[in-house]
Amino acid sequence: MMKRCFLLVMLMVMAGSSYAQSLNGGWLFALDPLKIGEQHGWTAPGFPDNKLDKVTVPHSYSVDKRFFFYTGAAWYFRKFDAPVIKSTDKAFINFDAVFYKCDIWFNGTRVGSHEGGYTPFTVDVTKYLQQKNTLSVRVDNSWDTTTIPGAKTWDTTYSDNASQLYPWINYGGITKPVALQIRPADYLSNIKIEAEPDLQKGTARIFIRTNGARVNLYSGDKKLAVSFKPVSGGLLANLTAKDVQLWDHDHPYLYTAEVIGSADTIRSNFGIRKIEVKNAQLLLNGHPIKMGGCNRPADYPGTGSLDPDSVLQRDLTLIKSSGMELSRIAHHAVSKNLLDWADKHGMLIITEAGNWQLTPKQMADPMIREKFKSQMKEMVERDWNHPSVIAYSLGNEFYAYKPEGLAWVRDMKQFAKTLDPTRLITFASYTVFRDYIKKPEDEASQYVDFVSANVYAKHAEWVAHIHELYPDKPVFISEFGIMATSNKTEADRIKYLKDAIAAFRKADYVIGASIWTFNDYLSRYPQTNPDGYRSWGVVGPDRQRRDSYYTLQEEFSPALIEIVSKQNGKLTVRIRSRADFPAYTLKGYKVKHGGQILNLPVMQPGDTQTLTFDAGNEPVELIKPGDFVILTQKL
Repeated sequence: MMKRCFLLVMLMVMAGSSYAQSLNGGWLFALDPLKIGEQHGWTAPGFPDNKLDKVTVPHSYSVDKRFFFYTGAAWYFRKFDAPVIKSTDKAFINFDAVFYKCDIWFNGTRVGSHEGGYTPFTVDVTKYLQQKNTLSVRVDNSWDTTTIPGAKTWDTTYSDNASQLYPWINYGGITKPVALQIRPADYLSNIKIEAEPDLQKGTARIFIRTNGARVNLYSGDKKLAVSFKPVSGGLLANLTAKDVQLWDHDHPYLYTAEVIGSADTIRSNFGIRKIEVKNAQLLLNGHPIKMGGCNRPADYPGTGSLDPDSVLQRDLTLIKSSGMELSRIAHHAVSKNLLDWADKHGMLIITEAGNWQLTPKQMADPMIREKFKSQMKEMVERDWNHPSVIAYSLGNEFYAYKPEGLAWVRDMKQFAKTLDPTRLITFASYTVFRDYIKKPEDEASQYVDFVSANVYAKHAEWVAHIHELYPDKPVFISEFGIMATSNKTEADRIKYLKDAIAAFRKADYVIGASIWTFNDYLSRYPQTNPDGYRSWGVVGPDRQRRDSYYTLQEEFSPALIEIVSKQNGKLTVRIRSRADFPAYTLKGYKVKHGGQILNLPVMQPGDTQTLTFDAGNEPVELIKPGDFVILTQKL
């Protein structure tokens, strides 16, 4: 087999196998609460009988009303035919995610196992593939103090009931797609592209780390006249300015690279963009940006964490349409389909691995550290090619001022950089703004590229304290928000959101604010609502928009609409681009009134533009590239 190859930057694998067969769809399913399945021969090719439940994979047994409270082992069985393979071919079963632990048998032989509920893995079944096959998977959604995430170790710090609980619902099952893949022995694997733009000249350097013989490059359907030359470690080409279009959140331009090896070909999308931090600013392609964002628990009534496309696309459209474009979007690796959408439509994503409130004892445990590295590696090696992914987070709300927390961030940043040195590194802190953090060396944020902080109160005071500690680092508000409870009205929530964002606007080093949360989610934590939901969302479980959603849509809009006058059959409006927060260059935006659409010129933060329409009774809409309506002003 060829050595593993790397593609740095923004490459999204679209195809590359000689043969791929989906194993989604009909499977048989059985609970195993006594864990007797292996002992009783459930791994044999002749098992199961047809009295078992029939389910459709991707599947979570936790959304079945019979099993909602079940935590433990369960089995999935799939029989399928496969083609005869050449003696030089390799056969794999690819799992996009199985929650949480699993063991895999193929035609009666144990072929692999995996731990980690949100990341992909592959098992080699070359030796065992037949024309008729049985795939048996034992899944266990249990948690304890050794799982990531899981329960906290019991000590004087975490001596409460919640420390025993999983932080959200442990949706068990084969929760993402499964496929059989047959490839030649010398297949191309995990190639990586370095697409580095020269912002001054408008050119770009494309370096592909691969043992492939050659590369074809496409801009849309057009094959570019570019020649790749062999260099140490791969192939190198330079794009002239006429062939370079930069990827950004409003103009998510994607290229296609076709990498051709001795026996294999991979076609992959990628984008060209530059992310950097400088003088407490976040720069995208050399321009400062400040944006709203969100956290989105993968939870929907009836499907749990499966994230079917019908739910995912609706959610992401709502998110994009409310200016939530720079997001620490989840506490764990998100679905590949989410990142594909973000690549295509333009969103900036911070992906996070593992560490959810691990205790100092856990962070010092070599076993936990190795498990985290395994999950981090699987996440990074899947996500490193998406232009939408701008940073990796090393965890959420752990004791970052303890020696174990300091060592964790120092060591895990180094580990992440060995995997992918092109992305920024951060973690979500809830200690960096505390009064006991007196100097930069007191807290692990000293090691990150930008500071992320979960700030739920004292917004102005606490973000100012962060800036005093780290004046050269941008500050990203990874969480803020307020839960709707019996004593908190929607009016209370709206006031909280406006006050918090007003404080962020006064701090020019705040680059983003990610609401907790976009949607309500199920939980077994104390103080959860009687219906099982934690009502932090600006949309409900069924995605019905609350008033707070529309508040955020206005607060996160990069421009405001002012009605100047309506007289003599004419409507005059003024568009003011925000100069504080959010703030970025507006290019390709439009304003609509009734059937009339006017194009805005390029607007820098602080610019204004006056437009005149034939007056009607319809509202005025601000439309960003991609036809997302991000602001509506009624007359």
